Amino acid sequence: MFQIAVCDDDAVECSRLAGYVSDFFSLWNISAEIETFQSGTDFLAADQNYDLYFLDVMMPQLSGFETARTLRKREDDPVIIFVTSSLESAVEGYSVRAAGFVLKPIQMPAFEETMNRVLKDCFGRRTASIQVVRNRVPLELRLEKVAYFESRLHRVYVTLCSGERFPITHKLGDLERCLAEYSQFIRCHQSYLVNLDSVEQMESNGFLLRQSMVAPISRSYYRQSKAAFYRHRLR
Repeated sequence: MFQIAVCDDDAVECSRLAGYVSDFFSLWNISAEIETFQSGTDFLAADQNYDLYFLDVMMPQLSGFETARTLRKREDDPVIIFVTSSLESAVEGYSVRAAGFVLKPIQMPAFEETMNRVLKDCFGRRTASIQVVRNRVPLELRLEKVAYFESRLHRVYVTLCSGERFPITHKLGDLERCLAEYSQFIRCHQSYLVNLDSVEQMESNGFLLRQSMVAPISRSYYRQSKAAFYRHRLR
């Protein structure tokens, strides 16, 4: 579920943009909850974090840029798309690390192009999934929810970040090849594929994950695991 904030002082424009956003996510069959605001002041007063922010550049009291600067002080890396009638504002927008711009009047093809790029650049990991088989039933497995895969007693188990664990009908080697394009998944042991996004710390014999979980690192995989871990931290 994506949580999205749309902020525009013009009620009609705000509603229209929210509709475009809703239509886009519906098209991709992605659940989204949209909340609208008609001033930067009201938006900041709500003191809520969202996955994606649409901020109108020209608003009274607080402009979109001023709103974004305040937002960045309280949130590490918000994904912000500015809505503007002039791309001349792009220079200032990039000073607050805008993810993109939507030009008024909104044209759906250009809007979709911007959204596709932002989703790929900022949420690619979040929306990535693979199909697995659990109890003979195909299941779309969101990769962001996976802590690690483990091969044990001729079966592969998925352990989710929540701690839930269940078997799937796959071989670990096949999963490794399937996940080759996702650099956050690495082989750290003959029997383990770990998601570096869920790793909090690396020790000499294992990765410490959230929920006090541990994925062991074998001697033969230690060097490549260490290199992958630090590359991941520096990306």
